[in-house]
Amino acid sequence: MVSLSTLANSLLGLAMQNNTIKEAYGNKLKNQLFGLLCEYEKEREWESFLDSILIELMGFDESEKTINYYKLFHKVSSLRYLSYKYFRTTIFDCMNLVSKV
Repeated sequence: MVSLSTLANSLLGLAMQNNTIKEAYGNKLKNQLFGLLCEYEKEREWESFLDSILIELMGFDESEKTINYYKLFHKVSSLRYLSYKYFRTTIFDCMNLVSKV
């Protein structure tokens, strides 16, 4: 039989590991968004880069899709249609939203 303190420690360890994974994934997503901005500024294949980010966001589990997820997804989706000034601003808005998802 497992003691209550052992079970609590295991759950705490899983929660800490989950937070570490979320933080690492958030950093990866921020780097992708910044990379997208760089591709756009260099007039390269930024649209395929954008598509890969959108596909990744579509893969989020339903239980993880909060209001901030939907804000992020729709802002990223709109990037294809924005002028540079708004594109850049929206990228940085999205990078701030990532930490809230």
